[in-house]
Amino acid sequence: MKVVIIGGGTAGISSATHLRRKDENARIVVLEKSDEFAVATCGLPYYLSGAVTELDDLKGATQEQMKKIFKIEVKLKHEVVNINRENKKLIIDGGEEESYDKLVIATGALQLRPDIPGILSDNIFTLRNLESAQRIKDYYLGTGAKKVLILGGGDVGVEAAEAMHSLGAEVTIAEAGTHILKNFDADMTAVLQNHLRNNGIKLHLNTLVTEFREKEACLNGETPIDFDMAIIATGVKPDVKLPVTADITIGESGGITVNDRMQTNDENIYACGDNVEILNKLTGKTERLVGSGIAIKQARTAADNIAGLGSRMEAVIGTSIIPIFGMTAAMAGCSEATLKALQIDYRKIHLFQRSHASYVPGAKQMLFKLLFSPQGKILGVQGIGEDGIPERINAIAAMIKLDASLNDMINTEIPYAPPYSSAKDAINNLGSLAEELLRQQVRYVYAEDIDWTKSGNEILLIDTRNRESFLNGHIAHAINIPLAALRDNLGSIPRDKQVILYCQYGYGAYNAYWILTQRGFDNVYLLSGSMDLFIEIAANEES
Repeated sequence: MKVVIIGGGTAGISSATHLRRKDENARIVVLEKSDEFAVATCGLPYYLSGAVTELDDLKGATQEQMKKIFKIEVKLKHEVVNINRENKKLIIDGGEEESYDKLVIATGALQLRPDIPGILSDNIFTLRNLESAQRIKDYYLGTGAKKVLILGGGDVGVEAAEAMHSLGAEVTIAEAGTHILKNFDADMTAVLQNHLRNNGIKLHLNTLVTEFREKEACLNGETPIDFDMAIIATGVKPDVKLPVTADITIGESGGITVNDRMQTNDENIYACGDNVEILNKLTGKTERLVGSGIAIKQARTAADNIAGLGSRMEAVIGTSIIPIFGMTAAMAGCSEATLKALQIDYRKIHLFQRSHASYVPGAKQMLFKLLFSPQGKILGVQGIGEDGIPERINAIAAMIKLDASLNDMINTEIPYAPPYSSAKDAINNLGSLAEELLRQQVRYVYAEDIDWTKSGNEILLIDTRNRESFLNGHIAHAINIPLAALRDNLGSIPRDKQVILYCQYGYGAYNAYWILTQRGFDNVYLLSGSMDLFIEIAANEES
């Protein structure tokens, strides 16, 4: 059996090497149109910053190693221009032909390059491969460039911004959407956007670059800003030119349609990687989810089925993680924006909690947002913090994948020692708070939903912190009743108004809530995310 794989990226090389482990006798050929293959493109921003010192460190095996270790032929600068399904032949640019018994299309994705006047200038770059990374670094270091404009506030754009800032650049991000990192919700990215600004990154949101001049970019057709060089990070689209011309079915999202064996509508042709669309477990819809983790799972599934092992690709939930100036932002599952767009009923809570026992030095505040259905199904989670985020999001991602419930979150056992966690971990607390909300034991309001014009008349906002903390700063229109004095001041709290409680991070207000509801107050709410999240959202809106 001869298996040909089009594409030498993550999916292509993973499918080739996995197939070799399952079938020693197959002839495996990888056709790559460029002169690079097996490149860790996710590491390119870290080469820009200097965290990765050698570009060669991002390279995988050589052609010789692939041949000697895996008995796989890798042919570079072999661009497939046509698939002849009837004769099972590929036409290579230049006229050469390559036959196949089984074919894997792993062509990945193409950089979206907006049609903007001046975008082909020598000081405007994309960050897609080793050559482009080297060109960016050489230009910056060799020309004395200082002002760097990043188009796009997705993962690549934000990582590139931090990388260039670490080299001493003055960095501006222009993002067309309302906030950066579209996998996260606006309330969570408010924290990240403030963090970027505090670290010297300028943000222009709801902003399109409409024209490039020599050293000037026009924003939204009006405002000009100076720049010395620009990096395009406006996203990618699936590379499906070949399958389209070969009548391979393309789905609504623009990716190749495959079944759970990664087969296309031609039983002899498989596809995997950023060029395919896949079923989302939570929404029930097919979509394109870009990422090396998913690409490798798809590649293994395709290889297993070519080898006759009958593996199945499961529906995915979507995960993401990114470091931002010492913080980590991670998510799994659906965002609130996605749930709204698909009209999926949901509830939400926010939680602040320290990464480990507060009496052990180094504990950092973590912020989580949990989304769940009225029936207790976990729909999504987002987390931000300097410590403790990856392990919590990883665990909750596994729970979502395994259809765990809120009750499972409450009862899951998290290894505990003071330097690592709290006796009641954030995962347990998220489950508890969410279940209390569903049981209508606790009610929340959210900063974006409060009609602040009613403050004082129909709404009473109570700050439950101590007097000193209150005087050092509080939410406008709030009164101060410290938690320790609450029982002595019940008579001053009206029962005909909506009472909203908050403190710094939520714990004190939570205890105050139970005191009031146990004393017969039936119109009491907690401000979700309490004062700290409220301040972050307000500061972001003012910027």
